[in-house]
Amino acid sequence: MTRFNKILVASQMFVEAHERFDRASRDIDYVTSLMLAGAVCGIVSPLLTEQGKGTFHALLASLYEKPPPEGIFRLVYDGFKHAGFKKRDVAPSADLVVDADVRKEAAWMLEAAREDFSKIIIERGVLDQLSDEFLKLIREPVDYIEDRTTVRS
Repeated sequence: MTRFNKILVASQMFVEAHERFDRASRDIDYVTSLMLAGAVCGIVSPLLTEQGKGTFHALLASLYEKPPPEGIFRLVYDGFKHAGFKKRDVAPSADLVVDADVRKEAAWMLEAAREDFSKIIIERGVLDQLSDEFLKLIREPVDYIEDRTTVRS
């Protein structure tokens, strides 16, 4: 059995999410990027909260006059991640369609993951194991939100 450090796994998933987004040629590439970036947030955001810092989604929620729950920013991600909703009596078979701009959703989730990852405190031993590619992506952020379908850098 192999032991994994979730910070290291999340950093690798972030790089993979970035690459899938950056090289996307099909909607499934954006969906894959969204799902990976959402999983990164699932690891990093609670850690950030535990460390007494606000998450990207909490910051977005605070911009509203009446702040919505942070989960509102993960609806499309959650829509792909699960089928059905027991609390609302929605059967899995009645929850098989997601309407979304998957490029935009992946961009926002990547930005949330990058922002939250850049603020967490990481132990030195783990920090030393992070890849140069990951560190570059965190330190020199990409503008995921900008539509790069016409301008590719």
